[in-house]
Amino acid sequence: MDLSFRSGRRARSFGIGPDLIFVLTIFIPFFGTVSGESLSNFAFFNLKSERIVLSEFLKNVADEDLVFVHFTGSACKPCKEQVPILLDWIKFRNGIVKSRIHLWVIFVGDSWETANEYSDLLRLRSAAEVLIDPFSSSYSLAKIAGLPSILIVDRNREIRFKSEGFNETSTETLRKFLDSLPKK
Repeated sequence: MDLSFRSGRRARSFGIGPDLIFVLTIFIPFFGTVSGESLSNFAFFNLKSERIVLSEFLKNVADEDLVFVHFTGSACKPCKEQVPILLDWIKFRNGIVKSRIHLWVIFVGDSWETANEYSDLLRLRSAAEVLIDPFSSSYSLAKIAGLPSILIVDRNREIRFKSEGFNETSTETLRKFLDSLPKK
């Protein structure tokens, strides 16, 4: 029996019923991850020591294509669990959606050597553009709070999707976004 009924008093809910709170809890993460703001232009070095600038890369991306930017780190255990899932999803989606998804994996706070090692460990070389952010400037440039973080941007640097963390809710929200992309 609920304590609020035993005591003869109902708990205060500030006018919001438990059903509404449940609905808001379920849907806020999905609605809160779609954004219309633009991603700052930034440049990092890839594993070949080439300077890659986001705006320059996007000039070569088709109008309907998206860039999937995954912020990760060698010390981030959830990141290592998330990357293989993302690789599988992107490979699958690129086979069925109208647009192509380009994957960028940015190692935040890692050295070139560490990013190189983890890139091999996670088998990223042929599947993604691997970049290094040794000074952790991604936090301010991309306005992320932690790792792992995902931003999906279009050719105009508009953020189409944003997710931070790796849990069941964020994974399901990302899957729903990817499923919503136009099919071939």
